[in-house]
Amino acid sequence: MPVKDAGVRGWVFYDADCRFCVAGMKRWGGVFTRHGFVWLPLQTPGTATRLGVTEAQLLEEMWLLLADGRRVKGADAWAAMMRSVWWLWPLGAVISLPGINVVAHVIYRWVARNRRCLGGSCKLHAHEPTPTADNPGGVR
Repeated sequence: MPVKDAGVRGWVFYDADCRFCVAGMKRWGGVFTRHGFVWLPLQTPGTATRLGVTEAQLLEEMWLLLADGRRVKGADAWAAMMRSVWWLWPLGAVISLPGINVVAHVIYRWVARNRRCLGGSCKLHAHEPTPTADNPGGVR
């Protein structure tokens, strides 16, 4: 389903509830915005439907919806965006190479799974009790 928006190359969907993701968008968003990418939170109503994925799939990693209707996610999304910027093009091309692409996916998936801890406020274990001298296992 190609979308015709003048000058828009694609829409980048990032996790706006993640400090690490928001920091990345603030750091790199302007570079990619100048090259035709629009940044939107994954949490925008209707995003899963727009991308044709489940809510669970949506929240696993960032997504890129290109103007021609193609969807890419994770490391492939970063590589596609990098190839649109002349000085990042070589990095995007290298990330796309067989072998390197596999490594890029493994690294990206690890970062995506741990992103809530990388931003400075780990929410993965927020409700688990902390082990103490009186309770070494942290059991409630």
